[in-house]
Formats: sequence, C-alpha cells, structure tokens
Amino acid sequence: MDYKNRAYYWVLIVILLFTAFPAASTAAQLQPETIEAWESYVASTEARIEQELQSSKGFLIQDFCAQPDETRKLLLKGGAVVAPMETIDGEGNGIPIPDGRIHHWRGSIFLPGVGLDEYLLRALNPSENGPHQPEVLEYRILEKKPYELRLFIKMVRRKFVMLAYNTEHHVTYRRHGEGRASSRSEATKIAEIVELGKPHEREKPEGRDRGFMWRLNSYWRFEEVNGGLIAEGESMLLSRDIPGILKPVIEPLIRRSAHEMIANTLEEIKVNHAGYNVVQMQETR
Repeated sequence: MDYKNRAYYWVLIVILLFTAFPAASTAAQLQPETIEAWESYVASTEARIEQELQSSKGFLIQDFCAQPDETRKLLLKGGAVVAPMETIDGEGNGIPIPDGRIHHWRGSIFLPGVGLDEYLLRALNPSENGPHQPEVLEYRILEKKPYELRLFIKMVRRKFVMLAYNTEHHVTYRRHGEGRASSRSEATKIAEIVELGKPHEREKPEGRDRGFMWRLNSYWRFEEVNGGLIAEGESMLLSRDIPGILKPVIEPLIRRSAHEMIANTLEEIKVNHAGYNVVQMQETR
C-alpha cells in the first residue's frame, strides 16, 4: 500500500501512548463543541495550505518555514524531516479544542529515481492484494474516479490492549503545473471494532468509543526535482484529551514517540520505493 494511505501509522502514536495508561482507556464520547473546534481547525489549516499551494514563493511546507534551503539539502542527501505543527487563528492564537486534542505533524522524504507521473500512476491505481503492513487486515477500493479514490481500511493494533477500526477514506489528487501535485485524504468513517474476529464482531457507534481516533485528515505535496521526488505530508488526528493528571507524563512521550515513529515510517517509504524501482527494472529487461 502506498504511503498516501498510511495515515494509520500516525494513529498508532496516539493509541500507543494512551493505552499505556489504563485511566485514559475508559469510554469517551465525542461532543458537538469538539467537532465544531475540529472543523474550525481544519478550515484554518486548509486555508493556509491553499495559500501555499498557490504561492509564487514556494510549494512545499518547508518553503515557508525557517531555513528552507538547508532543509532541502538535507532531504536530497537522504535525510528525513519530521516536525510538530500547530494551526493558529487569524489573530495568531492557538485554537482550543474542548474535550479533545489534535495531533498535528509533518514529515518529508526524498525518493531518488521516482518521477511524479510514475508516483501518481501507482497512487491512483492501488492494489487491494497488497503487500500491506501487518496492521492492515483488509483493504478495498470502494470507488475510483480520475484523481479520486474512496478506500476502506480495516486496521488493528495489538499493544497493551487490542484496538481495531473500520475506516473509510476519501482521497483526491490535484496537479499544480509541471512537476507538482498534492493530495487530500479525509477519513469519512472511523468505527472502533468490538470482538474482532469473533462471531459477534461489531462496530461501536462512531464518536462513542474509547476516543483514540475520532477524526483524521492527511495532506501530501509532491515536487519533482533533479534526481527524484520530494514527498511531504502533514497529518491531523483528533483524539480525546489527555487527563490532566497524566499530561506531565504523556506530553513528552507523545512528542518523542511521534517523532520516532514518523521518522521510521518515512525511511520505510524510501526503502519500499527503492525496492519497487528494482522490480520494475528487472521486469523491463
């Protein structure tokens, strides 16, 4: 499965940390004010993304951050960039999320020898048969249109406690002139599964579960450069808030674990694409 649909990796960061503390694993319910705050956060984030995509000053997120030239040099040398993000309102303030928490991160990688057309061809024609990661139990294409996909992903996490979800994602792609493209992925369904693999397997009502994943959006940008493709994504996940008594302990763990997991995922992306290119070369001989 291509990494544009790998937002579930970023889900595992939150799941891992919350399930390490039983007090945070009790039932929760998504509140209307939490949804409203999430939608406001998404709207502000997408407005900023659209401005950057249309800007003449750059295209990637890194182009609008400090030291963009140094960041690009690092990527082209084989490094990866991972950093937390936060969307602010029009007055420069953070957006409060009552009874919830948004985990917002970005990551960038350089894929040597990969062209934009090649990438988009693979991304828009994913294989239901895999190979997929161990966490993915089922993967289906629900609908396929030009530059648009609807996907079903059934995922599981076995760490401290069993967590499983049925999810659906709406993914769209856009081109932005020569050598540039972007994608947007929104989870349109997130349902926690009860009694996974048993005769009475069922879904919990959405928003009335343990609160590890209530909403999930991912945004990717792709820029073809000399020698390959820079892929840069940012992902936003809405979960229940961290109980106050646990915040001093969990906050630094979330940041450290998020950084490590995203860095490992980006490296795996690079290795998988390198392997794919080798297979393609062998098949054309």
